[in-house]
Amino acid sequence: MMKLCPVLFVIGFIFINVEGAPFDQNDISAAAANGDWNTFHRLIQNKFRLARNRIEDKFKLMRRRLSQGFDFKPNFDSIRSLQPDGPDSNVYGEAQYSFHSSSNVNGQKSEQRGGRRIVNKNGVVEEYELP
Repeated sequence: MMKLCPVLFVIGFIFINVEGAPFDQNDISAAAANGDWNTFHRLIQNKFRLARNRIEDKFKLMRRRLSQGFDFKPNFDSIRSLQPDGPDSNVYGEAQYSFHSSSNVNGQKSEQRGGRRIVNKNGVVEEYELP
C-alpha cells in the first residue's frame, strides 16, 4: 500500500490541478468532421500546452517550497528525558528521522536531505545531525 500512495497522490494532484485551456468543443469537432487536421492538431496542442504550463508552474512552486526546508521535526523529549530508576537499572533510547527530496523539472535539478539522531544511554544524551 505504501508504494501505491505516491502514485495515488500524483494522480489526485493531476486531477485536481489540471485545468484545460478554454476552447470551444464544437471547434475541435468541426475541424475533425471537415478533415481540417491542421486546425484540429493546433487546437488540441494549445489545450495541452496550457495545461502542461499550469502543471509545470505548480511543480516549480512545490520545488521552491521544498528548497526552503521542512518545518517538520519530531519531538524527541521522551528519549531525552529517560533516566535510570536506580543504581542497578539501565535505560537506552534511540530515535532518528531523515528526509530526502529531489526533483528534476525541465533539467533543473534540486535535492535536499538531512535528519537528526538522538541516543540516550543511561541518561547521557548524544545528538547528531545527519547529512
